[in-house]
Amino acid sequence: MRWGAGLRRTAATSALGLAVGSLVVLASSQSLADAANNYYYSYTCTGNLASGANKTVKVKLSIPQSIQLGKPLEVGWALSESPFVSPGNYATTSQLAATGTVGISGLWDGTLDSSGTKDFATLKNGDKLELPAMSIGSAATGKEGEIKVKPGNLKFSFSFTPPESNVKVNDTDNPSETAHGPSGGAHGPITYIGNWDYSSKRKATNPEIFAPNDPGDHLDDIHYSTVNGNFASVKFVGTGIEYISERDDDMGMVNITVDGAATPVTVDASKKADGSAMPADKAGDKLGQQVLWSRTDLPYGEHTVKFEKASGKHMLVDAFNLITKKHTSPVELVEATCIPPSDPEIVTVKVEKAPASPTPTPTTPTPSPTTAAPKPTTTVTTTPASTPKPTLTVTATVTPTRATPTTPQVVVTPSGGAQTGEASDDGPSGMGLIGGGTAMVLGSVLGGVVLKRRRAAHVRGRG
Repeated sequence: MRWGAGLRRTAATSALGLAVGSLVVLASSQSLADAANNYYYSYTCTGNLASGANKTVKVKLSIPQSIQLGKPLEVGWALSESPFVSPGNYATTSQLAATGTVGISGLWDGTLDSSGTKDFATLKNGDKLELPAMSIGSAATGKEGEIKVKPGNLKFSFSFTPPESNVKVNDTDNPSETAHGPSGGAHGPITYIGNWDYSSKRKATNPEIFAPNDPGDHLDDIHYSTVNGNFASVKFVGTGIEYISERDDDMGMVNITVDGAATPVTVDASKKADGSAMPADKAGDKLGQQVLWSRTDLPYGEHTVKFEKASGKHMLVDAFNLITKKHTSPVELVEATCIPPSDPEIVTVKVEKAPASPTPTPTTPTPSPTTAAPKPTTTVTTTPASTPKPTLTVTATVTPTRATPTTPQVVVTPSGGAQTGEASDDGPSGMGLIGGGTAMVLGSVLGGVVLKRRRAAHVRGRG
C-alpha cells in the first residue's frame, strides 16, 4: 500500500533524525567530561598555622590530556578538608591566602602558580578556617609537543588588618591588693617578678607627693620595688608600647628589653624629659604619668617587653599604653607550607594542531517532472432503431502526457520527511484519480442510454 509505505518512510526518517540528534548530544557531553582529568593528592602541612604538627590538606588538580596549539595550558586547583584554626580573636577582617605551584617541563621549563583568598569578618580563637577557592593557573603554548606537569608545594598564610588602637593598661587589675611576694603576680598583660609593693591614694591634689597642677598617678595607684633585678614584663599584641611612671630624684635606671634582645635599652627616671636632673628630694616635687620610654615601630604581632630595676631607691610602674598603628593592608601573622607525596603522579599533556575544517560540498537540486492533466477521449456508437436489442459501445482512451521537468522534484520537503529529492507518496497518484473519474462519467452515460432505449421499446409495445 502506498499510504502505508509513506507512513513507514516518514517514521523511518523521524527515527533517523532523533538518532542523529542523540549522537550529537552524547558527543558534546563526552567532550566536556574528557576535557580535563582530575588527579587527587594528600598534601602534608607544617608551620605555625598548622600548630606545629603535621596536618593534611586534600588537593584535586584538573589537568587536560591535550590542548590545541596556541591555546593556554590551564591547571585548576580544588582544596578540601581544612586542618587550620584561627590563631586568635579577630574583631575585624582577617584573611587566609593560598598559593599552589606545579612544575612544568618539556616544551618549556618553569612553574605555574594558582592562588586564592578567603576573608573572615570576625573570628574567635580556635574557629575553623575555611580554605579558599583557587584561581586557574594558565600559560600559552607556542609549538607542538608534550608538556609534563608535576605537583609542587602549596603555601598558606593567615593575615589580619588590625584596627588602630591605643589602650592604657593600669599597673593593677585588683584595687584591693597590697603587695606581691617573691613569686610575683599577674595583672592582665603585666607580670611582676620579685618583691613588689602596692601604693594607692596617690591623688594629684596631694601636695605632699606631686608638684602643683601635676596630673598625679593613673587611677591614683602604683607598683614599686626597691630590689635591683626585680622586673615587670608586659605581653601584648600590637605595634608599640609606652612605659608610664614617675620622675623623682630618688628614682634610678631601668633596663628595658624588647622580645629578648641581647642588649637592653636604659632610661633614667631621676631626670626630666629634657635630660636635666630632678630637684633634690623634697615634698611635693614628683612628676606623675610621665612617659619614660616608648617604642612604636614594632611589626604587628605578639611582643614581650621586660622592665628591670637597675639602680636608684625605687622603680615604679604606673601604667602602659599599648599601641596598634593604622594599617592600610593586611598583616601576615602565621603560615604553613604543604608538600605533595614523595612520588606524585606526573601528567603528560599533548600540544597538537587544531584539526582542519572540512570543505563543504555543494549540492545541486534534482529537477522533478511535472505531470500534465490527462485529456480523456470518449466515443459513443449507436446501432439503428430497428435492431431488437440495442447495443451500446463505449470506448474511453486516456492518454497521459509527461511534460519535460522544469522544476525540482520537491520544492518543500513534507513535514516529518527527510530531504531525499523525491516527492511525497503519501496518497494515490494523480493518474489513478483521473482514471477513476473518467470511469464514473462513462458509467453514468451508459446507464442513461440503456434507460432511454428501454422506455422507447415499451412505448412501441403498447402501440
